[in-house]
Amino acid sequence: MATPPDRVRPKTAADLLGWLERDLSPHLDRETRAIAHGGTALTLLGIKDSTKDVDFAFQSQDAFDRFARVLKSLAFERRRDIRANPKEVYQRFENPSAIVDVVDMRFPTWNNWRVSKAVLKKAVILRFGNLRVVRLDRDAIFLYKTYPLRETDIDDLKTILTNGAPDESRVITLFNEQDGIHRSELPKDTVHEPLFNILELRVRFAASLDLIGPIPRRNIPRIARLAKRRFLELRLRQSLKGMIGILRNSDLVPWDNIVREDFTHLRSRLAIPPRRAVSHRQR
Repeated sequence: MATPPDRVRPKTAADLLGWLERDLSPHLDRETRAIAHGGTALTLLGIKDSTKDVDFAFQSQDAFDRFARVLKSLAFERRRDIRANPKEVYQRFENPSAIVDVVDMRFPTWNNWRVSKAVLKKAVILRFGNLRVVRLDRDAIFLYKTYPLRETDIDDLKTILTNGAPDESRVITLFNEQDGIHRSELPKDTVHEPLFNILELRVRFAASLDLIGPIPRRNIPRIARLAKRRFLELRLRQSLKGMIGILRNSDLVPWDNIVREDFTHLRSRLAIPPRRAVSHRQR
C-alpha cells in the first residue's frame, strides 16, 4: 500500500545531500548520473526550504536500473510501476524508516520532456562518490513545473517568481525546442502519438501561466504571451478554462474525444516536414 501524501516527511537540502552521500552513493559500484527534478531541484537550489517528493530522471536504462537496485538494497519497496505512455517508465520506491522516505524515478524522459544540451547548459553536477546528481538551473525547472497543474506546483511557480523572474529568453528557447521536437515527430511512425505530446505541452503551459494569476504574470510578460499564443494556435473547441477543468480532473486526458474530427487537420497543420538532403547542384 502506498504511503499517504500527508505522511510523507519534508526533506531539507541537508537531508537530501546527507542521504545521497552517506546512504546511497557508497552502494554504487559504477558512475551513475541522476537528474534532480521538481521540488528536489528547487530545494537543492535553495528556492524551497524542503520537498516531500524526491524526483530523479535517468538518461540510460543502466543508470535507472542501478539506482533502483541500490534503493532495494536499502529496504525500499517499489510501490508504483506505471507507463503513462509506452515510451516513459515511472516507478516509485518507499521506505518509511529512511530520512528520504519516497523516491520517484523516470526514464528516459520526465513527462515527455527531453533532456537536451540546451536543458543541461546551465546545470551543475554534484558529485557523491560514483553518483553524479545533475542540478538543473532555475529556468529549466520553472518550465518543467508548468506541466503538472497541481496546486503545489502552481505554488512552486509563484515561489520561483518571488525569488526573481527567470530568464525569459531562455525559458522561451527551451519551450520552443521541446515543442519543435514533438512537431518534428508528427510525420513519422511512432509508438506514442506525438500530437498528444504537443497538446499536453502547450495546454499545460498555458494553463499554468493562467493559474498563477495576473500579478505573478507581470514578471514574465513574454513567457505569458508565448503560452497564450501557442494555445490559441491549436484552435481547440474548448476554452482554456474548460481545458484546465479537464486536465485537473482526468487521470488520462481523452485527447481523442477533445480533438475529434479536427485530429487529422491539426496534425497536418502542426507537423514540421523532414529536412531534405541538399544536392551539390542546390548548394
